[in-house]
Amino acid sequence: MTKRLPAPAPVPAPPLPAVGSPSMAAVAAHQVRGPLSSVRLRLELLRDTLTGASHTAARREVSGVLHEVDRLSHVLEQVLAWGTVDRGADTPVETVDVLSVAASRVDAWSALASDRGVRLRMDGTAVTGRHVRSSLEQVLDVLLDNALHMTPGGGSVLVAVHTAASEARVEVRDQGPGMTNEEISHACEPFWRGSSGRDRKGTGLGLTIAAGLLAASGGRLELGRSPVGGLRAVAVLPRAE
Repeated sequence: MTKRLPAPAPVPAPPLPAVGSPSMAAVAAHQVRGPLSSVRLRLELLRDTLTGASHTAARREVSGVLHEVDRLSHVLEQVLAWGTVDRGADTPVETVDVLSVAASRVDAWSALASDRGVRLRMDGTAVTGRHVRSSLEQVLDVLLDNALHMTPGGGSVLVAVHTAASEARVEVRDQGPGMTNEEISHACEPFWRGSSGRDRKGTGLGLTIAAGLLAASGGRLELGRSPVGGLRAVAVLPRAE
């Protein structure tokens, strides 16, 4: 005798994110990411069939389209990261070895820095902070990405970890053009880009994401002029007792 299974029970639907919120943008980006990956795969397969000298121009065109697909994929990843800001306050913080996290991100970006002829340096003291480790890594990736893009070849980027009162601070100083006070006042607005970044490919969401992730764990992002003339970006975290 076949065992009778219980009838399926209704599952409550989660609340829809507010229109215009980071979560809504992330939902839209997630829906696009799958089809975009399919487009990339089909283009790669097409490129592989275009062999021989007679298809050189066609291969070049397909490669150009693939480059644009990669650029769009990067934009989607940034929007998805922006969506995590809404959920950051619900993620429990932990005690984080700030110096260790900073050192790991410096190591991860060192190859790109070397390729661009930029000296990436680190200095600091051991300190623990209260944050979410993966979020802190995201924040430092944003700051290092910006610093390396803005610093010309032959320049340097310094990452410094230190404490001040009840705070742990990670400073990223570059030798780029920096920002004016007016630009700093708008720098964390979604999709805003300063005069020095308008020719750079990207979303204008990096600093928005960094500031949001820090605030979600009780920290903050500070921006100002570096002593060497570029931008000084500081990730400030509550210090662990």
